Amino acid sequence: MPTRSSLGVDRILSRYTLLLKNQDKMYVGDKCLPVATVNHPRGKYYTVAPGFSYASPGHGLLRNSGAAFRRVTTDVTQSDLFDLKEYGVESFLDDIDREFAGSDALDLRQAATEIAFQKAMIERERDFADLLFSTTTFSGALNTSVGGSSQWDNAASNPLDQVDAAAEKIRQSTGIPRSELSMLLGAKVWEACRKNAALTDFYKNVVAGATTLDEATVASALGIKEIIVGRSVGNTAKEGQAVSMADIWGKFALVFHKVDNPRPLTPHGIGATFSMAGRQAGRVERYREEPRNEVILVSYLEDRVVTNASAGHLFTTVVA
Repeated sequence: MPTRSSLGVDRILSRYTLLLKNQDKMYVGDKCLPVATVNHPRGKYYTVAPGFSYASPGHGLLRNSGAAFRRVTTDVTQSDLFDLKEYGVESFLDDIDREFAGSDALDLRQAATEIAFQKAMIERERDFADLLFSTTTFSGALNTSVGGSSQWDNAASNPLDQVDAAAEKIRQSTGIPRSELSMLLGAKVWEACRKNAALTDFYKNVVAGATTLDEATVASALGIKEIIVGRSVGNTAKEGQAVSMADIWGKFALVFHKVDNPRPLTPHGIGATFSMAGRQAGRVERYREEPRNEVILVSYLEDRVVTNASAGHLFTTVVA
C-alpha cells in the first residue's frame, strides 16, 4: 500500500470550494433541506402532544368561581433525529504533471479540487433526489401518480389541480398555509409547467402573448412561496464506458413546507441537513501518497433527514 502522510486541511482550497458552491444554481438539495448546524454527532427529536394547539380539551376556557382552570395533557416523547456520517471523494495529481502544467500557467491543484468538489456535489444531489423524490419517503396517501390528460405536458392539464390538493392536505396535517409552501420540480417537469396553457392564459392579459413563465411568476400563479428547479445532470454510465448524461431529478413534483435556517431540535417543516459545527461542508484536505502523488480530499460530515413527511406531498409521472 502506498505510504500516506501530511493529511491536513487546506484553508485556501476550502475557501475556493465556497466559490464553486453557488455556480449556475446547479445544486438545489441544500435549498430543499436547509442546513441545521449541530454540536454533537447524534441527536434526538422531541415531540410534544397534542402539539401546536390543534387539539382542544373541548370544554372552553371559562373558569367558574371556585373552580380550577381546564387542563390539557402534555405528552413528551423522543426519537432519534440525526446520526452524522462522513461523505467524500478524492482526486489525485502526479507531481511531474503538476510541475509541467505549472510551466504552462495551469494550476492542476486547483483543477483537481474543482473536479473532486463537482463529483462530490453530483453524488450529494443524487442522494437528495433519492430521498425527496421517493415514494418510500412519501408513502401511502402522501404521494399521487399523475396520469393521462392531467400530466402537465398535456394541453388539457392544469397544475393548479395538483397544488390545490397538496396544499390542502399539508394544511390539514400541519396548519401551514399555502402561501408558505414551496414546490420542487425536475427540469423536464419545469419545462412543461412554465409552458402550461392554464398558467400562461392566466398571465396573457398582463404580459401580452406570454407563452412561457419564470419561477417567480409560476409561484405567484399557484399561490405558493417559491419554485425550486432541479437542473443538475450526471453521468449514469459505469467507469470506463461511454458517457451517458441524464437528469438527476426525475419527472416528479414535490409540494412541501421548509424552514430556512432551522434550529437542530425544533420543527423544521419537511426536514433538514444536519451538519457539524465548525466543519465546513465541502472541506478540502491534502495529503501525500508516495511515490509522487498528491491527493485532494473533499468531504462532508452531515445527515439529511426528512423529519415530517406530512409536510409534503409528492406527485409522480407528472409529465409523459
